[in-house]
Amino acid sequence: MRIIKVFPFLILWPGCVGPLVPVKNMDEVPLQLKREVLSMPIYNESQLFQKQYSVINIVEGISCKNKTWEPAATKTDAINQAKYWAYEMGADALLNIQCDHPRSTTIYNCWESITCAA
Repeated sequence: MRIIKVFPFLILWPGCVGPLVPVKNMDEVPLQLKREVLSMPIYNESQLFQKQYSVINIVEGISCKNKTWEPAATKTDAINQAKYWAYEMGADALLNIQCDHPRSTTIYNCWESITCAA
């Protein structure tokens, strides 16, 4: 009888844990900060040819559908996540952003995820 009581807990437990990667809920970001983050430009190498700039670090944004009832992971959300984390590092733009194809049931504890890196 104990196995029956423990088993449902073990099935539901992984879904109760949040994503295992940093994900910022953009709805909780103050409006002015959200505007600054989302307006961050994205460049490629040719747009910055012969212009002076410095690379701060590599940044990764992950859109994660953690619960089955949450909306699907999107490329737009992954890009916005990358912009947010770049802003937190002091960047004012992203360079050469690249996004993966959607993945299902990842090590991030997401039913679906999309990762973008710049």
